[in-house]
Parts: sequence; C-alpha cells; structure tokens
Amino acid sequence: MSAGGSAAETRPAGDATPSPETTAEPVVGADPDLGTRRGRGPARRLLTQNGLLVILLVWVVFLAVATDGFLTRTNVLLVLRQSSTIGVVAIGATLIILLGEIDLSAGAMVSVAGVLSARALLSAGVDVGVAAVVGLLVGALAGLVNGLLVTALRINSFMATLGMMSVLGGVAFLLTGGQTLFGDELRPLAFLSNGYIAGIPFPVILMFLCYIAAWVLLNRTGYGARVYAVGNNPRASFLAGIRVDVVKAGTFTLAGLLAGLGGLMQVSRLNAASGGLGTDLLFPVITAVVLGGVSLTGGRGRIQDVLVASIFLATITNGLILLGVDGYTQQVVSGAILIAALALDRWRRA
Repeated sequence: MSAGGSAAETRPAGDATPSPETTAEPVVGADPDLGTRRGRGPARRLLTQNGLLVILLVWVVFLAVATDGFLTRTNVLLVLRQSSTIGVVAIGATLIILLGEIDLSAGAMVSVAGVLSARALLSAGVDVGVAAVVGLLVGALAGLVNGLLVTALRINSFMATLGMMSVLGGVAFLLTGGQTLFGDELRPLAFLSNGYIAGIPFPVILMFLCYIAAWVLLNRTGYGARVYAVGNNPRASFLAGIRVDVVKAGTFTLAGLLAGLGGLMQVSRLNAASGGLGTDLLFPVITAVVLGGVSLTGGRGRIQDVLVASIFLATITNGLILLGVDGYTQQVVSGAILIAALALDRWRRA
C-alpha cells in the first residue's frame, strides 16, 4: 500500500503527456495479470481469471436445487437490486485500490451526502434535481479532501481516510441530530432505487451503466492507463511524465462522487436518511473489491470482476436468508468470505 504518493512533483503544469515509456501501459489495464500468468498451469489460470464466476454459478445451482424461490424472476431482480448500491460505491473503491491506496471513508461519505441531499429536500424545499446535485457534489468534495490529504500533505491514505471517516460520520450525525429524517418531500427521489424501466429496476440499470463507463474509462482511455501505471510503480510513472498527484487526487474525487451517488440511492431506497446511512457499506464494498481480484498492492484488477463480486455477495446474503440461516451466522460467513478473498489475493500474487 502506498504511503501517500510519489515524491513531490515539480514538472510544469503543461507537462502532462506521458513519455513513450508510458504508452505501453494500456496493456497493463487490458490484462493486468499477463506477466504473472506465464508458466502457470491451465487450471490455475482458469481459477485466477474466472474462479469467482465459477463459484457464483455453483452457488446459484445449489440454491436453485435447495430452495423453492431463488431462481424466480422476482428474486433474481431483488438480488440485483440489493447489489446495486454496494456495486456503485465499489467502483470508486476499486479505482482507489488500483492506485495502491485505500479509502475507509466511503461509507461515511455515503452518509453525509445522503443526509445533506435529504436536508435540501426537507428543509430548503429545493427541486429534486438540485438535491441530487448537492449529494453528488458533497461526495466529490469529500473525495477531493481525501485526495489532497494524501497528495498535498503526504498522509498515508489509510490514516487520512480513517480520520475522514470519523469526521464525516460525526458531521452526518450532527446534521440529523441523531434522528432519522423522513417526509413526503423525499418521495421524488424514490425512482432512483424503486423505479422500473422495461420491467427492470432502475438501480440495476444504473449500476450496469456505471460499470460500463468504468470499464471504458479504465481500458480505453489514457486516464485508465495512468491509474494502472501509478498503481504498479508511482515513482517510475512520475519519471515517465505522469502527474501522479493529479491522477490520485482526481481518482479520490471520482470515488467520492460515486459515494455521493450511493448516498442518493440509499435515501431513495429507504425514503429516509440518518447519520448511519452508509455505516454498514464499507465492509461489503471492500470485500467486493478484494473478492473481485483487485490487488491490494495496486496496479492489477478488472472492474468487471468487481461487478461479479458485488452480485455474488448479494446472492450469498439472499441465499442464506432463503435457507433460514440467522443473521449472526450470516455475519460469520461474510467475515470468512473476506478472509478467503485476502488469501486468494495473496495466492494470485505468489
């Protein structure tokens, strides 16, 4: 994990174009495990690339046999809907971890963005579009602060975002007075998490659109190449002409924007807002990223695998409920999945 970025950058602002050495980085983004896969057996390559998808399919088949209602259209759409908020916030977390950094404040950003957008509707009586912009901008601003703490002040991202998690969480509770905010004024947001288009829940469509955009960003743009390059070697990236601090600060800002969207989705789903709106999201978000094969050391991982992991986690929860497993056991299973994901990440890098 990076301790907060590369050495201080002194390049002119206009010197943002990578030198020829970095033009090879799109290969990293397209296939981050290429170098480490050579020499592996076919079975290990299959598990490394598609192991989670195989496990998901096995779990789905098991639930289809063991339960009556798992594969019904209603339940499948429910699983996808349940994965949507985690999936969207996990995109931002993926971008941060690809840089070799981490963001522990994602859940708190969800809370404060959701609370402020709800406050805008309930107290200020603004239009729903304005309230949505408020939520997104609050998330982006919080993300930018994270980025500046890491790049300008050179604070380790773990410690910086841990502090921001406490600050933002406290702000969210101060804004609500420890109470739950609700009212008819929040109903215009309902479509975001409860609407349908052509019979498909809108949050599911939104999640897939976000992942398509993220895939294009990481695999078809110079920004994506820079993210992978910085995650692989920030010092070499800087020497090659990449403005490492700009990439990091921008990525933290984008992650905050996605957390703000997650806050809007939470308010929409619950038709209410509280200081703890996003408290429970951090664990499944980080689990989805690691389970999706994104290396905690940065520079390796595929965004589409994080989507599969987000759906897999929702499938686990849904399946355990259908099997009659109590909530405490579900918590044990969730922790075990994270530990297994960390072990798998280490095995991939071996």
